[in-house]
Amino acid sequence: MKSIYFKSLKSCIYISVALGILLPSAAMAERERGSSKRSDRLMSIAGIPVTGINELCGDPVFSLPLPAALPPTFKATNLGEYNPGGALPFTLTDANCRNEIIVATTTDQEFLTAVGIPDSNIGLKNLPLRQNFVITGQDGSRSQLLALNQVQGNALPPTKSNPNNPITLGQWLDARGNITIRCPAFGRASIEARFRNLIPNGVYTMWGVWTTQPPGPPIVPVPLGGVPNALVPDRAGNASFFRELAACPKDVTPDGSLMMFITLAYHSDNDLNGANPELGAIPTTIQPANGPAFISTFVPGVATHDAMEFPINAQVIR
Repeated sequence: MKSIYFKSLKSCIYISVALGILLPSAAMAERERGSSKRSDRLMSIAGIPVTGINELCGDPVFSLPLPAALPPTFKATNLGEYNPGGALPFTLTDANCRNEIIVATTTDQEFLTAVGIPDSNIGLKNLPLRQNFVITGQDGSRSQLLALNQVQGNALPPTKSNPNNPITLGQWLDARGNITIRCPAFGRASIEARFRNLIPNGVYTMWGVWTTQPPGPPIVPVPLGGVPNALVPDRAGNASFFRELAACPKDVTPDGSLMMFITLAYHSDNDLNGANPELGAIPTTIQPANGPAFISTFVPGVATHDAMEFPINAQVIR
């Protein structure tokens, strides 16, 4: 009995030792799996229609985590109210933030100075958005196109697509959007965006707007999910956008960069900029329908207009 007992005890010890080695490893793996599940993140964020970069009718939308050189409410307008009797549009404020006004091109001098971009010629301002100049020449020169219903039904000349009526502020601010961001513990993060009531057949791009550590610039727009970052709504203004992301937008990157917000930008010039949103800072030839040609830059507010923004690491203040 005694020898059998010791043999059994010995066997139990061997088994216990073996289990002591194996069980903690299994338990650790299970704990890691549980930790992974806990670290998966899913975010749904509603978009805020805007009339500029962090701006809605003259007021800031977010408080941003910017360096001390810039105020947290740094903003820039890139839409104005069309002024048919003047050279420049009326500035958008709470006083004229009305649905029926027609939105037009404009620029923000303070913003252009801050980012070091030369302003556009006055001839490119106060244009209803659908009357903007587009690239028509092989040298990159721009002119205004007729609407589809203004030409005969042949292949030439090129035209703008329908619809082509003026865009009102009410139509602009009626846009709705929502993004879903998935940040798994392992693998690529991703973003899915769905929109309605955008400008039908308009050209839009999606950007992540970052703040970086010195000596980098304080505000850096980066194509969201890489290039191409474009979308074109259907004739009802519906659109969707899906991309993988290099990292979770909520997280600080190893170099200290932080995504502040995501923006949906409308291109009234119907052109794309690749990875450089300030490509229009390169002077180009502009040929009006009536009048002499001139040279000008094509900067934000003249070429592109922030239409909707999604707070990522920004605090909504209105």
